[in-house]
Amino acid sequence: MKLAFYYHIPVAAKEGELFLPGYIGVFVDELARNLDKLYLVMHEATGREYEEADYQLECSNITFVNLGSKTPSWQRSLMPGKVLRAKMREIESCNAFLVRSPSPLAPYFHKYIKNPKLFFLIVGDYAEGAKQIGTKGLKNKLLYMYFQHNDMKFRKRLPKTDIFVNSPELFEKYKNKSKSIELVKTTTLREEDFYKKASTAFQDPIRLLFTGRIEPTKGLIELFEAGKRLIDTGKDIQIDIVGWENNPEKPFEKKLISYAESLGISNNITFHGKKKLGPDLNQYYRNSDIYVLPSYHEGFPRTIWEAMSNSLPVIATNVGGIPFFLKSKKHAILIEPKNSNSIAKAIELLINDDNLREKIISNGYDLSKSNSLKLQTKKLVNLISQLTFKKNIKKL
Repeated sequence: MKLAFYYHIPVAAKEGELFLPGYIGVFVDELARNLDKLYLVMHEATGREYEEADYQLECSNITFVNLGSKTPSWQRSLMPGKVLRAKMREIESCNAFLVRSPSPLAPYFHKYIKNPKLFFLIVGDYAEGAKQIGTKGLKNKLLYMYFQHNDMKFRKRLPKTDIFVNSPELFEKYKNKSKSIELVKTTTLREEDFYKKASTAFQDPIRLLFTGRIEPTKGLIELFEAGKRLIDTGKDIQIDIVGWENNPEKPFEKKLISYAESLGISNNITFHGKKKLGPDLNQYYRNSDIYVLPSYHEGFPRTIWEAMSNSLPVIATNVGGIPFFLKSKKHAILIEPKNSNSIAKAIELLINDDNLREKIISNGYDLSKSNSLKLQTKKLVNLISQLTFKKNIKKL
């Protein structure tokens, strides 16, 4: 089968080789391994995005269909034909076209695609993002209006489209609004990413880890407050922040550093920056004791799978797709968002209850094994093939 794939994360062409950020690069390679040919319909990276493309694609059956430099999202939405009209001819020989969504161009592909059968892989929700941004201030108001508009245009396309979603929450939202719907989990886990610790005993100091984007809705303020509570009770706690902020000026990271200073816990917190997917990032998971993700909203973050596959007990908020996949005190400890006291109590529970900690680590590891990149990508490609060639869909 020949498949085209689009997402708005740009490709960097470096000395004749193609590079992507690791989390999307490993997925693209695994897609290609299950296909005769993969056409990568993407923008060309420049500037900061060029530098952030740190994963070299390995498969030789990938062809890059260059959409040019990525313009602002509003401009792509207002003038989609300028980006798509000519380039879509280059994928007419494909059997299917998979568009990862939400994305500014997602609502407009139907207009310019004739031959390949179009599918959406939905991994997020612009409408929910708009709610979290709110309408306070001119910038937020404009973003809110843009996200709501894009979501409305996108939903209009769903009755004509077969879709895949990566969380039960999205499944419930779209199950009666699309041509067909299937649940396929998104993950980055390769065989080399699984690591079973010989001992579940904690270190001294106890190391708490957060990985991902550094932004207000990730609950880092509450994590710092929980760390302060524990330190004040005599616990030796270190908090490691491994991640990045989209704004190169890092305004929120600076705010967090200032807040840590006001709490008197600056020496207990370290910002490590963004780490390359694979051994570099895995080393932080393997050197930590507890993974904490106190987000205000999520789909189902891949970082939870990464933590579990490296034998880390997880504390996460009871939001988005998380409670659909994880049972509290079986696979993780689930807490309510925006509550530093709940974070501190969950950490204390894992420190004090050896049996619970061992159970959560073991169950989380086993669950992550069933959600490897290889298994989930094979499922996705099989479903695309069955729907494209009108085969009967069997449960996978």
